[in-house]
Amino acid sequence: MDMMSAGTASFAAPAGSGSEIHSNLSSTFAATSSSSLGSLTDYNTYPLARYGDRTYFRDPDNTYPLPCDLPEIHRQSLRTMMLLRVFGGPFCNPHLANHPPKRVLEIACGSGLWSGLCHEYFVRRGQPNVSFVGLDMVSLAPDLRKQGMNWQFKRHDLRKPRLPFPDDYFDLVFIKDAGMCSSSPAQQASGLSEPLRILKSGGILEVWDSDWVFRSLLPNPAPARQTSTKDQEIAESTATYTFSSATPFTRAQNKFLVDYNSWVEKSFDRLKLTALPCATIGLSFNSEVDLLENVDSRRIAIPLGDLRWEREGTGKDSKGRARKSLTPEQASLRRTALITVIQMIEGLEPLLMEASGKGRDEWDRWWAAMTADLFQKGSLASGECLEVSAWWGQKI
Repeated sequence: MDMMSAGTASFAAPAGSGSEIHSNLSSTFAATSSSSLGSLTDYNTYPLARYGDRTYFRDPDNTYPLPCDLPEIHRQSLRTMMLLRVFGGPFCNPHLANHPPKRVLEIACGSGLWSGLCHEYFVRRGQPNVSFVGLDMVSLAPDLRKQGMNWQFKRHDLRKPRLPFPDDYFDLVFIKDAGMCSSSPAQQASGLSEPLRILKSGGILEVWDSDWVFRSLLPNPAPARQTSTKDQEIAESTATYTFSSATPFTRAQNKFLVDYNSWVEKSFDRLKLTALPCATIGLSFNSEVDLLENVDSRRIAIPLGDLRWEREGTGKDSKGRARKSLTPEQASLRRTALITVIQMIEGLEPLLMEASGKGRDEWDRWWAAMTADLFQKGSLASGECLEVSAWWGQKI
């Protein structure tokens, strides 16, 4: 993939991790499927079940709507690599580059890819001794110790109110793409209390996430206020757009994304999840004035296609110059964003199909029309984008 080779060559996934993740998933699902091993309602020990061709959490009280299987791990890995490219590294807080942490926790770590990439980042800067702990409900991560990394995995039900660590323990707590977990900072205004409890004074809390409803950028948005020169250079090199709450957006124009938006909002409302978690996360950070300082954020819109105003030569960069046509790497990054979006919609199929009221045949026709429209017809020229955001703060 051009975007990977050109933009993230230095961020390499741990060798051999795919086969070990597959083995971990297979073992977990085999245990779940074997009713002779325990009670059918022992959801913590036997957490997974098959629905159609995908594997999901089977606990009816676990509202996490995405699958827990190898295709979803691949989607998350692709998204992680893309985010590192548009953010310029494995974290956004500028303090960490010159003040590396000693002990790092990744909450909802999945395959542990972010931890592995963050480890490589510090190794290249002569800091090989940073220790990492990955926390998740299901053990999917490979044994990263085989890659020379100081790594430990901790299995934990993220719905429990208390994290299994003592007070003031970590120098960096990182949470990425946990917005669909009911206990995450994305879903609860008090969702930062436990991460802050286990964070040392002077330690950093950083959260990356996205809204699940899509919008369209209006033509030629100005760079977000207080965007640093470096961050704006990254945005221009990746053909993405920095934005803030003041940036003008409109509703998605593509008819299939309009359908998706209505169905995902209906589904999440029934599950008591918000499809717009970014507002909650921002509120959580800004409300912790007694515990956090140096709070900041970066928000980036990744267009999902070749925008009309760019194609017509009316797009301007931050210096007022006409934007050039997309480079192969920039086009590949947008294609990657679109692929992760379509894969996410596929993973949400059971919920969306129910919300749409469509039967199987009708859904399959909608799906075929949607993929053809988004991939082949250039129908995302009105500014539809994937919005990705990062927030961070330092514990007082």
